[in-house]
Amino acid sequence: MPSFTWRTVDTTGSGPGPRSRHGLVYDRHAGAAVLFGGIVWNQGGWVKSDTWELKNGYWSEVEVVKRPPARHRGGMVFDEHHGVTVLFGGQGNTGMMLGATWLYADHQWKKQKSRWWSSPAPRCGHALAYDAESRCTVLFGGIAFGDRTLGDTWILHGTTWKQLNLPHPPARRYAAFAYDPDAKGCVLHGGSVDDAGKKQFGDAWLFRDRRWLKLPPAFETDVRDDHGFAYHHSARTMVMLDGTRGRRGVLFRASTGWEFADCSPLHPRHQCSPLAWDDSLNGLLLYGGESHHAGPQFHETLMLQSNQYGP
Repeated sequence: MPSFTWRTVDTTGSGPGPRSRHGLVYDRHAGAAVLFGGIVWNQGGWVKSDTWELKNGYWSEVEVVKRPPARHRGGMVFDEHHGVTVLFGGQGNTGMMLGATWLYADHQWKKQKSRWWSSPAPRCGHALAYDAESRCTVLFGGIAFGDRTLGDTWILHGTTWKQLNLPHPPARRYAAFAYDPDAKGCVLHGGSVDDAGKKQFGDAWLFRDRRWLKLPPAFETDVRDDHGFAYHHSARTMVMLDGTRGRRGVLFRASTGWEFADCSPLHPRHQCSPLAWDDSLNGLLLYGGESHHAGPQFHETLMLQSNQYGP
């Protein structure tokens, strides 16, 4: 059974500052983690539009010529095949839902031109993952204008979106979504129907070969949303954090389902803080987050390191 340790990455205190609901990916071509946007509650819920990179354990803000509009709860992934970071959707300072697709590479953002009927509707709180097997970005669900919860599925090949009309998981927001190389597909877990928590999920689904497959009950957990979820390459397993309302601790995927791993120290609960595998640090990177909705925010840079397996 793998065991884990949280380690603080020394960034000399010069990082992006406290925030949550931001985008975080690792750009393997640049050898740096990329952070964009998010929300800062102690500034009255101000939404950010800054871009940061973490390289060799140090954060630096990137001065860009053109930047996407400020947002939180957007979806951001790294497209390994095309070597670009993909940003879609989110909610701006005025509460407006955003729908443009932006690509980031070589310290520059570029907005993709598309017609409204050929790309996903503006939204926030959606699930976005890069499918390395099919070399495409996959989008599911989220929140549309009027607080409507969505259940549609889209794929992005390069710069072209395509909607897939197929049986799918129940509509939801704030679900976790990440590529699992062992399953050769993207795993969707948890989420909620609305912000009031009237119906939450602890189920798990696999998106592979352009189909959704519900995973067995052993891969279900207690209900949770806004939780960190990613593949730990050293431990060779999917890892799940507690997020909202989930039982405290680190879960890993065993052959028979989810199990709790030994983890010391057990870090304070973080929600709304994405996880990203960082090759240079050999661990899962976590930055920021909040203790509860609109609650105290964090600004630590943490790495979840496996104690059992080597690189």
